[in-house]
Amino acid sequence: MFIIRFHGGLGNQMFEYCFYRYMQEYISEDVKADLTWFDRNFKEHQGFELDRVFGIKLQTATYDEIARVHEFYPRYYPLAALRYLARKNAARKNRNRDTGDAHIFDFGPTQYQCNPVYHSLDKEKDWYIEGVFCSDAYFQMCEETLRRELQFCRPLEGENLALKEEMEQCQSVAIHVRRGDYVGNAFDIVGPEYYKKAAEYIRDRVSDPVFYIFSDDMDYITSRFAFLGEYIPVHNQGKASYVDMQLISCCHHMIIANSTFSYWGALLGEKESSIVIAPAKYKADEDIALARKNWVLI
Repeated sequence: MFIIRFHGGLGNQMFEYCFYRYMQEYISEDVKADLTWFDRNFKEHQGFELDRVFGIKLQTATYDEIARVHEFYPRYYPLAALRYLARKNAARKNRNRDTGDAHIFDFGPTQYQCNPVYHSLDKEKDWYIEGVFCSDAYFQMCEETLRRELQFCRPLEGENLALKEEMEQCQSVAIHVRRGDYVGNAFDIVGPEYYKKAAEYIRDRVSDPVFYIFSDDMDYITSRFAFLGEYIPVHNQGKASYVDMQLISCCHHMIIANSTFSYWGALLGEKESSIVIAPAKYKADEDIALARKNWVLI
């Protein structure tokens, strides 16, 4: 059995799902998802969203199966005393458990490419795989299947539907500016100068572009993006946050952030005539871009 750990926000979950489908199609039919991270981190982002947003059903691993392959994950309890007892019980269950080399920690440089290690694994053993798999290599290998499955299952309504119709009738340009959890860490590397250069690149090649800014910090946009002139702000919040990705995919052109969220909005909406611009670096401590080969890096 292969158990793949799912975690993080919607963009990360989509990369993890690509890897999950790759494993099913190329490595083994016995692949399951570990969703227990969402039991303990239910306040992070919007929880597990693949089912709600795309209608995707995963074959999930039980706590006992995870315990056999990797380690016992205690269920999350809201009361501190119950959490303490659950951890103590988990420690007891983990004592004397020999899992050998069953845990693959696929982060670092290998997460940005198709890692060949999976083709050499002993399929008679149980394996627990943890990573983000931020590469379109897995997507490309299952592209027909994934494009069919990664379809937003809820139609747009009201103002969002009106925005979609506008975007389809003009030279719409989605601009994603991610602040929030990026401020002050290794992801905080994309500033107004990047967006200014990207907007100039678009204006040199597109007649009458209309800019739609997607951001979780509109005060920041108001104070730092005067160089754009007119633009249309867009920000769906809470459980409707995914609608921003859906609307990004409705635009003709995209200027994305160093974010898996807008990466997927651009990938799902990219057309032959689209211009997609991405930052030249994904993180401050890694010299690599989160972008497809045909995208423009700035």
